[in-house]
Amino acid sequence: MVGNIWFNTQARRLQEISGHLSHEVKFAEGLLGHLDPGGNFHVKQAEVAPGFWELTILKVNMKGKALFFKTIDVRQKMSRSAFRKVADNTSPQQAAAILKQGSSSK
Repeated sequence: MVGNIWFNTQARRLQEISGHLSHEVKFAEGLLGHLDPGGNFHVKQAEVAPGFWELTILKVNMKGKALFFKTIDVRQKMSRSAFRKVADNTSPQQAAAILKQGSSSK
């Protein structure tokens, strides 16, 4: 695997990691499965409030086989942003209304 890792040394946190499979990855000598070369991933987290970290980017593109028969084909993308704090006494109903209002404005 070839990739990069970024650390936030001040917060002592893994901040970002990305990689590319340059060679096949075998599990238990290939008996349990393998991942094909060419797969890649990118994961990033950010401090969205003091001391509170959240996943902001997740991108995975991997192919392979598991236990000889099962095909592995993972393609996942997720991006989250615009985090904001709400009042500590926000009820679940109020939180749902805030989320609904945010999704209807897009």
